[in-house]
Amino acid sequence: MPKKFMEQEKEWIKHKLLTEGRRCFEIHGIKKTSVEELTKAAGIAQGSFYMFFGSKEELFYHILLEEEQRIRSTMFDSFSVGVPVSKEEIRLFLLKAFRMMEESPIVRQMFVRSEMEQLLRKLPNELLEQNFTEDKDFFIPFIKSWQAEGIMAGIDPELIVSMIRSVVLLSLHKEEIGDERYQATIELLIGVLAEGMTSLKDNKTGGE
Repeated sequence: MPKKFMEQEKEWIKHKLLTEGRRCFEIHGIKKTSVEELTKAAGIAQGSFYMFFGSKEELFYHILLEEEQRIRSTMFDSFSVGVPVSKEEIRLFLLKAFRMMEESPIVRQMFVRSEMEQLLRKLPNELLEQNFTEDKDFFIPFIKSWQAEGIMAGIDPELIVSMIRSVVLLSLHKEEIGDERYQATIELLIGVLAEGMTSLKDNKTGGE
């Protein structure tokens, strides 16, 4: 039977699991990190791990959500909502968000198809839905600000969020695209996306 812990102990152990989990996942990835390795670092029995997380994939996912929140906060501080924007500013906004995710060791694990597939198999749907909800909550204020200026006005903001997320998912096909063309492909795609978003505004203005 797993040992019972005081509330203060629970908080410390959870913090330790998150800290050690980040370190192990960044170095080894999800598949090569074991529950035994995580619990040994936290000083608890393997059975006690499941008092805190349903699986090592769930632990990874909580760490991933924390990392994505850090990236979102940095992006929010870098760009102002409610001020006029240009095609170039939208391009830089999307490019910076993509680069910050690429540079994060934790998020990079999601760019490995086998790791992503394992995560999708093991996680409950409600946790996966949480990721989309947090992306939506972050992007929609920016999207509504753009739409107020006529950029993609009349299009469901959630559809625009899905379009932006699809660019990130393209990273799962880096191998097929080829290392020598991957970065240029992403930059071109983001440029075309920004061009298309703002051209709808320009066409509407020109037609009035």
